[in-house]
Amino acid sequence: MLNALFLMVCMIAPPAGSATRIITLSPALAEMVFDVGAGRDLVGTVRFSRHPARAREVPRVGDAFSLDLSRILFLRPTLILAWKGGTPPAAIAALRRLHLTVVSLGATRLRGIARELVTIGQLTGHAVQAERAEQAFRMTLARMRQVSREPVPLRVFYEIARSPLYTIGRPQIISRAIRVCGGTGIFAGIDEMAFPVSLAAVLKRNPQVIIVGRARSVRFWERFRELSAVRAGAVDVIRPGLLAQATPRMLRGIEMLCQDLARARISRAIRQGALRGGGGASHGYGPRVLPPHLPP
Repeated sequence: MLNALFLMVCMIAPPAGSATRIITLSPALAEMVFDVGAGRDLVGTVRFSRHPARAREVPRVGDAFSLDLSRILFLRPTLILAWKGGTPPAAIAALRRLHLTVVSLGATRLRGIARELVTIGQLTGHAVQAERAEQAFRMTLARMRQVSREPVPLRVFYEIARSPLYTIGRPQIISRAIRVCGGTGIFAGIDEMAFPVSLAAVLKRNPQVIIVGRARSVRFWERFRELSAVRAGAVDVIRPGLLAQATPRMLRGIEMLCQDLARARISRAIRQGALRGGGGASHGYGPRVLPPHLPP
């Protein structure tokens, strides 16, 4: 099978000096190719690549875990960006045996997103635009850290799924976003990306903020009036795609998260009698309004 595919590579390989032809093996990498201005060179990607809207028009080569090698060869890529930690090692090995150029990327930290913008820019010949995007990302993230700095973090529960109940641990990049906003995950001591938890364990840890992905989950948690988050009205919805994808678009989700935590602090202070005379919102956060400088 691989020998036949190798012959196909030899026959359809693009000539030296031709334009970059990129295939990405994760939705996040496809998005970042557009972020650095190389979207026109993206000839293939995987299922669920939806951002920006133009990514939906790019041909599919499978999903993140199962690839169509014949389709990949037909598209004649000069660069394949694989998902580090996600694309199966056997798939990467198969692509390299076909003498295809594969680079594995996958940020697990927020500052890693900035570094990967630069790397993708350099790999695709869009270094200048990538450096601008990297600087904008770092500056916005630094501002968020500054305005959300608090000596005592709020306890946050982040719901991935409700049936069964799943959440995040310390290594998850969403846990880092929570820390940016002055919070800490109630299961942050667990060294796993994601795992199931019991309802009793959540109730015992009594989160002060609960973040869910769907409105119906808000109604579920509001049944538990003993929770600090419920008493403060701090059960909030953030679409999963705004925090789960390690791309610059994650800044939109972090901004919403910081606003939610800031309002929870105000509500808590009011209940404790710390605010008198109707003082204004701390951190400069009022109702959720995304600032114009954040990526769409």
